[in-house]
Amino acid sequence: MKKTYEVMILFKEIRELIKKSMVKSFEDCEITSSQWMLLGALLKNGKMTMSELSNYMGLSNSTVSGIVDRLEKQEYIKRVRDGNDRRKVYVEITEKFNDVAKKKHGVVERNLEEKLHKVSDEELNIVIDGLKILKKIFEEE
Repeated sequence: MKKTYEVMILFKEIRELIKKSMVKSFEDCEITSSQWMLLGALLKNGKMTMSELSNYMGLSNSTVSGIVDRLEKQEYIKRVRDGNDRRKVYVEITEKFNDVAKKKHGVVERNLEEKLHKVSDEELNIVIDGLKILKKIFEEE
């Protein structure tokens, strides 16, 4: 059981470190971690309703609405009414944010390369093999 707990803790710590690194890469865009989480949800899933975003992020509708308002002011996202049901409103990423994300992707990639260059090829192969094993374990579910 102890190893299971250690894997869970390492997952959490690595996820937080990656999130912190991503937020730092987008610092000059004035994006907070909550905003980045919302943008990440939209990048991954495409347009979503406010309720879907709230459920996905595990936050209240009012909290998500505030995040959406701030990102909308920055013109990174927009609200779009459903063509068939005017009561339904989707949130989607704008071209402005897509352009920013494309530019920042290179920065994020370079940051990762710099970090990975600090370890030997042998250590990096061990990390890659371990990640492949974990991926395989979770794919079996």
